[in-house]
Amino acid sequence: MQDKPISQIGGDGVFVTEIERALREGRIDLAVHSLKDLPTAQPAGLYLTAAASREDVRDVLVFQSPSMLPLPKHSSQPGAAAWQPSSLTPPLIAENAPAGYPSHPLRVGTCSLRRTAQILALYPDAQILPLRGNVDTRLRKLDAGDYDCIVLAAAGLHRLNLHERLAGRLLYLPVDVMMPAPGQGALALETRDEPAMRALIAPLCNPAEQATTSAERMFMRRLGAGCYLPVAAYGEIAGNVLTLRGLVISQDGQQQVRVQQSMGWTPKTPVEQAERLGALLAEQALAQGACEIIQSLNSATTAEQEKQHV
Repeated sequence: MQDKPISQIGGDGVFVTEIERALREGRIDLAVHSLKDLPTAQPAGLYLTAAASREDVRDVLVFQSPSMLPLPKHSSQPGAAAWQPSSLTPPLIAENAPAGYPSHPLRVGTCSLRRTAQILALYPDAQILPLRGNVDTRLRKLDAGDYDCIVLAAAGLHRLNLHERLAGRLLYLPVDVMMPAPGQGALALETRDEPAMRALIAPLCNPAEQATTSAERMFMRRLGAGCYLPVAAYGEIAGNVLTLRGLVISQDGQQQVRVQQSMGWTPKTPVEQAERLGALLAEQALAQGACEIIQSLNSATTAEQEKQHV
């Protein structure tokens, strides 16, 4: 069903329902997920943990042609352009833009409401076009000329070893510009909640990733927002401090609530403390107006669903 947004065909958990059913029925013993695709409420009888090291959490703009890529300044990615504040506003930088840059509003491909809202906050005139399918399918649609650029997760490109081939067409977006989805870049292991299965995967658990992603996911869960609403969060550990940033943004990008809190952390800190940080940050966001944004988003989603059923 690639002709509809994910939010219209199942929302939270649409990618994992069948896998979790297989776990419960004992047809499989272990599932590997992209953590950002999982609902923040864990189903009864199943156990989840973050595994290994987290990949690059950033989102990336992939342009149709290298000639369209904004001129690079400095970059941590060889061959990839660094972010420039004017990169998404070609009409405002026409005299400085590369020859291949479009004069029309940028046609950006994504079905993510989180990405859509943040792109529109940067460039209100951008034309957001729906884009579904796996990475290869999305890249084929880009190469066919359906879009000027598309938004993908850096983690997916890296894991598929596509970033080197696409390097001349990539623009990495810093977290301050495009905050990631909770759990983005992290892999999760899911098993039945049984002592033997917990013991089996315990050596693969990464305490730091478990803490940061648990804080991010609790932020979203406490807000009552599904993983397909424009809510973003990013936790990182520096020294013995875990810092969590959160964002709730309206669908048009014009209303934003940004919050941040920190806590002390060591590898022995219970994950419940990280989850408490996420809950506290959500309470702060709600107090600063996030509740109204989420209610408006939920109302719009309900109206769209009712329209689809008419």
